[in-house]
Amino acid sequence: MSDIPNKINLSEYNVQIFYGCLFLHDFLWFSSSEISRISTTIPVIHNYALTYAINQYSYATYKGNTPRYFEDLEKFPCYSTPARSFASRRESIMYNAIDDLRQTPGRDTDKRNSPKYGYKIVVVPEFATQSGKENPTAFKFYLFTFNNFKPPSVIRLGKKNTPARIYWEQIQNSVAHFSSDKKSPSHPVNPFDVNGEITEGVISKIPPHSFYRYASIKDDWFVVEKKHTIQIPKRILKRTGLFNGD
Repeated sequence: MSDIPNKINLSEYNVQIFYGCLFLHDFLWFSSSEISRISTTIPVIHNYALTYAINQYSYATYKGNTPRYFEDLEKFPCYSTPARSFASRRESIMYNAIDDLRQTPGRDTDKRNSPKYGYKIVVVPEFATQSGKENPTAFKFYLFTFNNFKPPSVIRLGKKNTPARIYWEQIQNSVAHFSSDKKSPSHPVNPFDVNGEITEGVISKIPPHSFYRYASIKDDWFVVEKKHTIQIPKRILKRTGLFNGD
C-alpha cells in the first residue's frame, strides 16, 4: 500500500464513470425469494445481472447455461454497481402452473382438471423522460467503463427479458481518493467489491449472493462529486495495474 498514491485519476487509466437512471417498460420479474408458490421480486437489481444486461450478453445464446461470473466479468468492457429504487410499486400476479411432463394443469394423481395456482410479485413499469430521470421510481446505479465503451440506452432484464430505458450522465470528476474515515456510498455495495471494511449496512438477500442495499465503509477508495459518493470496486482498481488484490 505504501507505493500506491492516496488519489488516482481514473481517466488516466481509461476508466470512465456513468450515473444511470433505469426505468422499466414492462413488469420486472426475477426470484429474489420463493416460498411455497409465491415468487417475490424486490426493488433491487444485482450488479452481476445488470452488468450482463448492459453488455448484452446472454447464456441463452451460448453453449452451456451456467454463468461463469468471475471469468465473464473480467472480459466485459464495463462493470456496474447494484441498483435500487426508492419508490417503485409492486403487484401480485396469479399464474397457472403447468405440469412439465404432461403439459396439463393439476397434479399427476388428480383426475380432475384442477389447476395449480401460484403467485409472482413483480415490479410495476414506470415511464419518464430524461428531464424527469430523478424520479424516485428509477433504479439508480453507477457504471464503470473501459476504453471509451459507450453504454446502451435500452437493455433487457429478468426472467422475461423486460425492456428497460437508461438515462446516462457521465461523472466528470473521476479522481478516486483513499479515505480511512467511514463513508456511505450513494449506491448499493457488493461485498466482493470492497477493498476496506464494511462497518454497518442493510443486506438484500438475492441470488447469486447477497449485497448491501445501504452500507458504511472505511479504508477504501471513493469518488466524491456533488451528490455522488461512489465506492470504487476492487475489480476496477485492479484494472489500473496499481493493485494486485485477490
